[in-house]
Amino acid sequence: HEDRRAARALGERLVRDLNEELSRYVKEKWRVESKLELEFETLYRRLYLPAVRHGTAGARKRYAGLVDREPEPELVFTGMEVVRRDWTELAKRVQRAMFARLFADQPVDEYLRDLVAAVRAGAHDDELVYRKGLRKGLEAYTAQTPPHVAAARKMSGKPGWVIEYVMTSDGPEPAAERKHALDHEHYVQKQVRPVAEPVLVLLGLTFDRVVGDDRQQELFAI
Repeated sequence: HEDRRAARALGERLVRDLNEELSRYVKEKWRVESKLELEFETLYRRLYLPAVRHGTAGARKRYAGLVDREPEPELVFTGMEVVRRDWTELAKRVQRAMFARLFADQPVDEYLRDLVAAVRAGAHDDELVYRKGLRKGLEAYTAQTPPHVAAARKMSGKPGWVIEYVMTSDGPEPAAERKHALDHEHYVQKQVRPVAEPVLVLLGLTFDRVVGDDRQQELFAI
């Protein structure tokens, strides 16, 4: 508690100093009174800023953090997969769990290994639905056929503007009219791996090694 109070006091002092400097600069530069004022808003106990593509700087509108709240800290996400509609509930749950463990200094390997095994065994089939909106009529998709459009074209009735679909052994199909087996490996590679790897990289781990796939690859190579 003492450390957090000290951190909050430091943040508030920095804000005061910045506001004074900003006011002085505006007055000297443009000879007007500054109407801008920074505020101290949130204290993060832990903060993750993913690097911008092709760079090392953090992405300002994408981050995950552990906010200092009472009685318990709060895990928050901005711009990450967990808050986006076009990712499955499985991906969102995995991302939350991975960052919760990271920020709490808890191991992630056993959780991830068990989770992947469960997905492959069909234990999370109720969390595999994609939801994607149509931006135009089906007939207007001519150059390319995105998965949700392919699924919409397989619907027995007229599709709505938001398509719910799953990936199967025969490609994308409407979730409510699925005819083929779910492609569980698709979900491991396209939904679990992308949200797990950012945390694994920070810990010096690889997805394949944690879930045991690297050992299978070595056996096949023999």
